[in-house]
Amino acid sequence: MVLTQDRIAADLRRLGVQSGDVLMVHSSLRSMGHVVGGAPTVVDALLEVLGPAGTLVGPSFNYETALDPNFVLDLPNTPSDMGAIADEIRRRAGNNRSRHLTHSLSAIGPQAETIVNADGKTAWSSDGPLGTVFTLDGRFLLLGVTYQAFTACHVLEVAFRLHFRKLDTLRRRLRRSDGSLVPFDSVVYLRDAGYPGYDFNRPGQAMEVAGISAVAPVGNAIARLIPAQPMRDFVTPLVKCDPVYLLRQESGVTPLNRGETLADSRGILSVVDPRNVFRRPTCA
Repeated sequence: MVLTQDRIAADLRRLGVQSGDVLMVHSSLRSMGHVVGGAPTVVDALLEVLGPAGTLVGPSFNYETALDPNFVLDLPNTPSDMGAIADEIRRRAGNNRSRHLTHSLSAIGPQAETIVNADGKTAWSSDGPLGTVFTLDGRFLLLGVTYQAFTACHVLEVAFRLHFRKLDTLRRRLRRSDGSLVPFDSVVYLRDAGYPGYDFNRPGQAMEVAGISAVAPVGNAIARLIPAQPMRDFVTPLVKCDPVYLLRQESGVTPLNRGETLADSRGILSVVDPRNVFRRPTCA
């Protein structure tokens, strides 16, 4: 499957992405098939559909590389750990990146500064950058990944004050615009002992059955479009009734009815056909 910008843009519009949206994207480039031009083409298509009034948000997370005690956060230059599309958004965003060692966001568009400058106590606070996507009545796009990649659910964990998370402080360094290095702390949420893992597929599948999430292919990727506020309204009573609703149960992660789930060493994908996942040609 070979995808151009026009084809990707058409599929995004068919899914329901609209001009003027505030849209946060979690993505897998290879899930889509062969994209001509790679990640820049996908970002171009997203920006085309959102238009000049829309805002594109990507996860510039560094929760793996920040484990290194010598890690330095250089906002314009430190790559995102979240794949090619997320890192392309980070490059396009320039200095529009929130200040957090493990869970920064990058944003492009009229609401970019509002999002990245939101000064919550943690990356997942309701008044932090990710929580601001909710405040702005944004939407979330899962492009070729399952709900297990849906970081917005962590905002709900914090808002509900669920018992399986605890606060800690991570101390590393930040590179300032003049090149100097200064100590820099970020508040992070660690998992309590005995934490069984999360099952964000559970509310995700329920939202699909309820018609809250839109589901359609974008190329070979199964894409899911979730409105932030209806998601919060839907999940809130479920968690109040069952405080471990977001946690993995003994039966494991909830299977999704739409698409094929493909797990490998590089992540968990949601695709139309596993045979069409893009794989770079190997040398003969």
